[in-house]
Amino acid sequence: MERTSDDIHQALTDILGELGVEQDAITESAVLGTDLELDSTDAVEIGLELKRRFDVTVKVQVKGSETVGDLAKTVLHEIGQQHA
Repeated sequence: MERTSDDIHQALTDILGELGVEQDAITESAVLGTDLELDSTDAVEIGLELKRRFDVTVKVQVKGSETVGDLAKTVLHEIGQQHA
């Protein structure tokens, strides 16, 4: 099953919502660590959930400037690598 950018964004919105992030705060440009106040435990949980949903291994960075949009692009890239 081919995954689209919309699929990835919806999954990230769901995952972040499960971690207690308000839906209004989840934007392409929201920085994971500072804007969404995620910590390293959250990063691990996000990574595990992405592995479960998409069978990809992604290192989620919360100590830096990685945004929701950056993470979505990384997941989409990793999915593409599986089918290359």
